[in-house]
Amino acid sequence: MADVFLKWKTEEEKQNKKLVKSLRKLSLTGRLCYLFMCVEKYLTALYPQKDWTPVAKRCWQWTNRYWNEGWDIYSVVVPEYLFEYNTYEEAKDDFDGQLTEKDYYELVDLFQGITDGNPEDEINQVLKMPVEFSNECECRDFGAASVSSMYLFLDMKHIFDLHNMTLPDIGMVGNMTMEQKNGWGEFVESEYLSTILNT
Repeated sequence: MADVFLKWKTEEEKQNKKLVKSLRKLSLTGRLCYLFMCVEKYLTALYPQKDWTPVAKRCWQWTNRYWNEGWDIYSVVVPEYLFEYNTYEEAKDDFDGQLTEKDYYELVDLFQGITDGNPEDEINQVLKMPVEFSNECECRDFGAASVSSMYLFLDMKHIFDLHNMTLPDIGMVGNMTMEQKNGWGEFVESEYLSTILNT
């Protein structure tokens, strides 16, 4: 695998190198879990007054099922997708039965005052990263998926740096190694990693 990530010299680049080296040891499932840890930390640090439980529940279900099923359940929390519609009646059919009327209004209310679904809004970019991660992995071998998905974590780190935040402890997912299922990882009940669901 080309070491395009390992040519950095500045302090920020050295931190990026350390992050990439740690991520390379993880299965793709482990990386997805770490991405959700980052999403949770971002949401709770920047918007602590909000109850992010509806988002967290849709994050952590993803790792114990096939990814296309997890994607369907998760995608409704991405503001860009949610606010594409003006009413629940318009939205419900396009979410393949994964969005109840109660869920719709709960999520719309949750994002009030933060975003109207603009793709350029930072919160939308953060919540869309798991979808982009899945897209980078779809129909690829492990090597290609491993490299292409890595850039998302550098994007996430950049956002954290903008807010003077540190990334979560990657050691929390250290048991999800790339030796599992040829690098893809096992199905795993991962809710224990959630700071939102376990407080």
